[in-house]
Amino acid sequence: MHLDYRIGGKRIREFLKLYLVPAKTQADKIKNQETLRLATEIKNRRIRELDSGELNVNMPKKVKLVLAADYIAKKIASIKVKNSRQNNQTMLNALIAFKKNATLQEIDRDFFKKFVEYLRETRSNNTTRLYAVLLKARLHDAFVDGLLLQRPDFYGLAPKKEPKDPEFLTLSEIKKLLAAEAPDGVREPFLFCCFTGLRFSDVRQLKWEHIEKDIIILRMEKTGEIVRVPLSENAKKFMPEKKAKGPIFKIGPLNTFTRKLKKWAAEAGIAKNLHSHMARHSFATLALEHGAELYTISKLLGHKSVETTQIYAKVLDEGRRKAVDAIPDV
Repeated sequence: MHLDYRIGGKRIREFLKLYLVPAKTQADKIKNQETLRLATEIKNRRIRELDSGELNVNMPKKVKLVLAADYIAKKIASIKVKNSRQNNQTMLNALIAFKKNATLQEIDRDFFKKFVEYLRETRSNNTTRLYAVLLKARLHDAFVDGLLLQRPDFYGLAPKKEPKDPEFLTLSEIKKLLAAEAPDGVREPFLFCCFTGLRFSDVRQLKWEHIEKDIIILRMEKTGEIVRVPLSENAKKFMPEKKAKGPIFKIGPLNTFTRKLKKWAAEAGIAKNLHSHMARHSFATLALEHGAELYTISKLLGHKSVETTQIYAKVLDEGRRKAVDAIPDV
């Protein structure tokens, strides 16, 4: 990212050394949000400097020592997105547990490295990565606010993303759900997702007008990609009678839906942590297991790359390996 502005007729291009990353995980999305917010703050700061006739604000040779916890807490209070605010707060709690009275100025590369090592002992890899990204963002804020003399360099210290194998339901487990009594409002939409691969957010917005000749044609809410999903006979079994207007399924808030799913799973004797997105995973693995091509599944799911879908094939291969290795020695 860079800024373009003119001073005395001369064009200035200022490179911010801020970069967006491919948004493959929640941590990536949060990092991009923080990067954009930081870029906006720097832009606004430059505008104030230009309006006052200054080229740059001279940074003081010495800066006032500020407790990191106090500064970050104030920044957290201004974050509007609930999920981001909560993630920042849990990161701050971890930082306080690591060193309560750390100042912004002492969080250098060595301090950051030790903090990451501490997180690795108490948190998962992906949580450690998320907290590292968030702390970096807050220290960039401190630099922009003039509390640090230079932008901290933590390149290469945050752990890389560790992909998780998707959890899914087998066909026998889906049959167990069918045989068990389900709470109101979850049976039809969840099983419909199991046989279409649609996300919870897409099923909520699905209307009859999105279906033409037994093919769902829908712009996905998360990615904006248009998908075309033929309705199977299995999927049709869980659709209500056609009506003129409104969504096909009446679905309440996600947290309520998830709570009912867990109750349903317990009733069916399924030990897995059932959630709405597991239906999408189940669709992909069932389709692959019964002969569908990876490329076709990728298109049905709305993935931009087949590589994203490859994880389902990997899970099936691991399952097959376990099955082969389970045969006793002869």
